[in-house]
Amino acid sequence: MGRSSMAVAIASMMQESNTFSPVNTRYEDFAPVFGAELLARHEGKMTELGGFIDVLKEAKQTIAPIAAAWAITANRSRRADFSRLVSQIVDGITSVSRLEGVLLAMHGAQCAQEIDDAEGYLLQQLRKVVGPSIPIVTTLDLHANVTRAMVEHATAIVGYHTYPHVDMYETGVKAACLLLATLAGGVTPAMAFRKLPMIINAENMQTTRGPMHELIETAETLERNGSAEAVSIFGVQAWMDIEEMGNTVVVVTNGDREGAEAHASTLANKYWSMRRQFEVKLTPVKQAIRKAQRIKGGPVILAESSDSTGSGSPGDSTGVLRELLAARLAEPSAIFLVDPDAVAQAHRAGVGATPSMKIGGKFDRQNSCPVKVVGYVRMLSDGRWVPRARGYNPGIESSMGRAALLEVGSVKILMAERSAMTVDPELFRSHGIDPVHMKIVVVKSPNGFRAAYEPIAKGIFVVDTPGISTANLKKLPWKRLPRPIYPLDSGVRYRA
Repeated sequence: MGRSSMAVAIASMMQESNTFSPVNTRYEDFAPVFGAELLARHEGKMTELGGFIDVLKEAKQTIAPIAAAWAITANRSRRADFSRLVSQIVDGITSVSRLEGVLLAMHGAQCAQEIDDAEGYLLQQLRKVVGPSIPIVTTLDLHANVTRAMVEHATAIVGYHTYPHVDMYETGVKAACLLLATLAGGVTPAMAFRKLPMIINAENMQTTRGPMHELIETAETLERNGSAEAVSIFGVQAWMDIEEMGNTVVVVTNGDREGAEAHASTLANKYWSMRRQFEVKLTPVKQAIRKAQRIKGGPVILAESSDSTGSGSPGDSTGVLRELLAARLAEPSAIFLVDPDAVAQAHRAGVGATPSMKIGGKFDRQNSCPVKVVGYVRMLSDGRWVPRARGYNPGIESSMGRAALLEVGSVKILMAERSAMTVDPELFRSHGIDPVHMKIVVVKSPNGFRAAYEPIAKGIFVVDTPGISTANLKKLPWKRLPRPIYPLDSGVRYRA
């Protein structure tokens, strides 16, 4: 029998956790699909799984689709729900006849109740059932918190090279090609990693320019010249108060363990030397609004990273909303807000009504409080929309629960029952708001918005508001983070 009769299992379990978030993650938040439904959701899509599928099909490799699960960033998964999902993935892979290899798409910064390292846990459970000889290649987000368990139980780790993240598909292709080369005997992965005593700001981590761009360029040079099969620079999700935490470098070579170790050390030392270049300057909200008014045309983007829905914040901050309403701008602006109570009230009132309500500040009550408004209900919807921009699940329908478009003066407030990624203008367009025609657009994101918004933005300001994904890392109530660590502590030293 040929190799095509042997099967490669593919699966995904993806969520980024923020342990400061007031919102826990449920099983249903992952909206998991299994078997043929995985192929239906991801085939032809620009996702990691889409990349796996294309490479394996072209190679005429039998595919065993197991599970595809993705949840927006929030606090830890509930333990029973996490165990259920892990069991479904492990049991599914265990049931594959003539299993030859495993491709996993994971985030790398997921936590569950009582489990800080969700990905390491899943890899460990998989390794127990497939044994030491079956290769497991996993993709990780650039913001992964790589752990010893991940490196021990994975055959190879392949990380994104872009932020804003637009190379999910390409990362999937790279991982699948690496797995096939391993199965064919052309590559024997040797992996090394370095954990640095630092966490850095996401606001200045873009890979199109700046320090992370320089590091990724170095990584890609090693890949191009054949020194390594995969080199990944991980910036880590900074809002996780866990013990094994910090930025990481991972190098995978073809059998050259000494080379992998040497390249990992060199890159880690370079990373450490550039740490201060990631620091970010925030703009006070009132000042940002005044500057936006002086800019000709729009949209001007106000990035409220402290309430980033992609960083685990609940999306209910009124820090920018309050100032937008107070400014009484003549030109229109748009903002997204998570508030299930206000959405329910708008749906009861109906389109055309002008209800009085208190909106926002319902989840993160330490950093925000509700704003009382009288608004016009312009639109009601089921909250389903399809992302179009390169990035998070393009072409795959997303649901944010019911939604309502409330207009208060010139401010258009898109309210939803559940959180949503705000990096794609389609979020607003799907509800009758064209960002191109807005003076100000508020995105709840530190950096991911740049891929779609920079080409149309007349100006961008990262604003300073309190929140659980704040860039002011020293203000967070850390308890378990390994210390000393940069930038929280002074005099931290490191040499790989």
